[in-house]
Amino acid sequence: MKKTIISLAILIAGMGQFYAQQQQVNFGDSSRPVPSVSSLATYANTPVSNATGLPDISFPLLGLPTYNSGMSLNVGLSYNPMNASQSEPASQTGTGWTVFAGGVISRSIELDIDEMYDDPSGGNYVKNNFNDIYYYNLPGVSGKFKFKRNLTNNTFELINLSSNKIKIEYTRTSNTATLILDSFTITDTNGTKYFFNDYSRSNQERNAYSLGGKVYRSAFFLSQIKDANNVELANFTYQKNIKYKNGSSTLIYETCKLKTITSPGFGKIELEYLYDSFLEGSMNDPYQLQKISLKDNYNHMISGYGFEYLGNPLRTLMKLKKLDKNESVSETTEFEYGASAAPQSPGMSPHDLCDQSTLPTLPKTAYGVLKRIISPAKGVVEYNFEPNQYYKDKNEPSYANSIVSGNSFIDPELQYFSPFKDILYNTTKPIPNYPFTVSGTTPTKKVFIVFGVEEFYPVPPYWDTNTPPKVDYVIYNSGGTAISGTQCYSYQYYSVREYDLPPGNYVLGVTGSGGRGQANLFGMEHVAQPFPNRVTGNGIRIASINYYNSKTETTPVKSTRFDYSSFSDSQASSGVLFNPELDVNAEKYPLYKNVKIMESDNSNGHVKYYYKTPDDYPKTIDSWPYYSLTSGGLLDKKEVYNAQNKLLVLEQNNYTFEEIFGLEDYQLWSNNTLNSKPGWLKKSTVTSTSYFDNGQSIEEQSETNFNAFNFGVISTKKVVDGNTTEQFYTYPETGYTNLSNAHILDAPVIAEEKNDGKTASKAETKYDNTGSTLPTSVVATNISDGTTKTTMKFDLYNEEGNLLQLTSSVGIPTAIVYGYDKTQPIARIEGATYAQVSPYIQAIVDASNSDAQNPDTEPALLLALDNFRKTTELKDFQITTMTYDPLIGMTTTTPPSGIRAIYRYNANNQLEKIVTIVNNQEVTLKEYQYHYKN
Repeated sequence: MKKTIISLAILIAGMGQFYAQQQQVNFGDSSRPVPSVSSLATYANTPVSNATGLPDISFPLLGLPTYNSGMSLNVGLSYNPMNASQSEPASQTGTGWTVFAGGVISRSIELDIDEMYDDPSGGNYVKNNFNDIYYYNLPGVSGKFKFKRNLTNNTFELINLSSNKIKIEYTRTSNTATLILDSFTITDTNGTKYFFNDYSRSNQERNAYSLGGKVYRSAFFLSQIKDANNVELANFTYQKNIKYKNGSSTLIYETCKLKTITSPGFGKIELEYLYDSFLEGSMNDPYQLQKISLKDNYNHMISGYGFEYLGNPLRTLMKLKKLDKNESVSETTEFEYGASAAPQSPGMSPHDLCDQSTLPTLPKTAYGVLKRIISPAKGVVEYNFEPNQYYKDKNEPSYANSIVSGNSFIDPELQYFSPFKDILYNTTKPIPNYPFTVSGTTPTKKVFIVFGVEEFYPVPPYWDTNTPPKVDYVIYNSGGTAISGTQCYSYQYYSVREYDLPPGNYVLGVTGSGGRGQANLFGMEHVAQPFPNRVTGNGIRIASINYYNSKTETTPVKSTRFDYSSFSDSQASSGVLFNPELDVNAEKYPLYKNVKIMESDNSNGHVKYYYKTPDDYPKTIDSWPYYSLTSGGLLDKKEVYNAQNKLLVLEQNNYTFEEIFGLEDYQLWSNNTLNSKPGWLKKSTVTSTSYFDNGQSIEEQSETNFNAFNFGVISTKKVVDGNTTEQFYTYPETGYTNLSNAHILDAPVIAEEKNDGKTASKAETKYDNTGSTLPTSVVATNISDGTTKTTMKFDLYNEEGNLLQLTSSVGIPTAIVYGYDKTQPIARIEGATYAQVSPYIQAIVDASNSDAQNPDTEPALLLALDNFRKTTELKDFQITTMTYDPLIGMTTTTPPSGIRAIYRYNANNQLEKIVTIVNNQEVTLKEYQYHYKN
């Protein structure tokens, strides 16, 4: 039977996909029109944390450096069970999985697209309010914004809804009837610019008044990154495929699939896709990611990953295969999926007896959720999810009375049907009537009677032969009056009726042509009072994580359990239900105020986490301050206990918020009048107390203050055992026109440290070159007399921002030569200026570029470097030279002594040995071995 049910489910799902294909469903008819990027919004709306019950399941895959050391182009893979429901479309890497790569501005559509009415000559033209929400994801920054329309002037204002100081600019098409976006530029607080010039297109047909729907730009994609000095750090190319409806000219969608991430001079990341026609015509992404590869600047393979899927009915990621530089599979991570724990009912539901579609039910079990991750070493991490729960006072008198009264089924977690009488009837027996008793003290009791016929007896001679045989029953009370019930199911051999019966004695009288069978009587009961104050809602949370040494083991070597009950009432959930702000399409989710984490045997004790939610901050009838800052949960308190339940550590957190000056209120949700305003964290404090067996304790206090200029740290203070250490940071608020013009807000220009109120150190970073945003020197303050001294000068940079010359506090210069297409330092010459060195560097620069292009030429580069070291004009300087395998690591370093260290790597780019040559013999200095450990 079980196999039949599964097969039927697959058949139904397949039929649904077939029907969707016939109907030409398209991305534009979804409120989240681009599934592979719309899934990113989940991470903004419901953050991964203990407070949400969502575990961090992520895999960093590839990284690509740039000319800016603070910017790395990373690719990662993450799983979020909020994206794994059956109603969620499958992304390019499968249901629940999201690839973080590049950058995108996606949108969530409320009813119609904002720009729906773009033709003032059309009969349906209106100036509509804009309410779509845009989500931006780029390296190191994420958030959301919306547009506000002035209906009178027909002007538009971009409202950043996240607490950051990034600058968002946009261009628009020439259409003046509405706002149709053309591109975006986002500048972060380091002055880095992100250009979104590429876009995908979709077609919204649900509410479009024009024939063929309304084609619109559904997401904008990152095209280029430049630093504050206009140096290109990265560019992105996309695979664009256009799909038309039934061979017509009506566009269904135009994809924009990330194809390459290129870091000039360093290399690129390539992505390959496979078109899956089975998922075409549905809300799922028909293009699945097959492979990603990291290659150097000359197209040499460095490493990569391959993806293996199960395709029907939805794309499911089964294996993640790591590829070495020979494109051989070096590691395989496997994934298994299952069902979350089913919500627990105390007994039988009316739904178990007959169709009661209008009555409440427990949420369905979530299927296809990630269950196990099998590591390359065959160790297993098992994730056990369970239904979400949130608090409800079920002992409130009116609610509790409605449960106890027993005359209506309103709560499947408290009420259930229990069998109280089984009647075997046989019309040939002398007693055709069967007594039963309904017990209880309530005015009426809900009773279900399941009446089944096992055999019809031969029809008596006087029976009308044109009438089929029938056996039925009638319920009589103690006074002999027949009582009618409500029939909720009927078949020739089986019927179910519902009755409201006062406590007392009754008789079931069998009627009809004759037969035998069984009547089963069920009465509605409830669990014992006081009732548990919790409701099982939609969505899932992590219940436990088990760790096994192998796939065959059934007993975990370690198990971590999560309990979300209230610390003051174990029968109450600590969850409070909230809505993500602004986005009406996002799912509600609970925030848990109390979370207890423990190992299964409690041998290592447990930890209690207390969280603050938006409810902990005062709200009025029309305003809810700081909602955006608190809607993900804030750690209030943490308690660490040992196995004997003794408190070891107590941490208390406090937060001070302020509203962002100059920004106006915004409506939290379109269906109510509550407003909020973007806010920022002004101050946070942590008090940590450690308790010892001797009754003694130690208290540490730390305080972090933030500023309104960039929302960054302006000072920190730590008090330990009466000693106070403080750090103070000054940012370029005034007097740094070159930085402010480039929107560089996060670079501290002065850093000072104090111990017990006395200055211990103070340094200022100068930016004296008005034509550049690169630092020019560091000036330190003499603490004893307050005088200042330049401790380091940054004399010269190349066009990529690489430092070519610096000068120490005693005036000794150091020149640095860059090779490998200006990506790596290949020589460091202490005592020389770059001008003294530059006439002699061309040979080593050219040789390094040749080595990057062809690694077999490294001996020629080493020879060139050795000759460079022997240059007569440089004989008085200390020279260190280096060589590399680009994107892998250093291959040799030769200090002034001339004793060269050689670094050797395996096919997985792991360092295996460091050796040197002594008397023409190789001597191992260090050796590394890599073994899997579960």
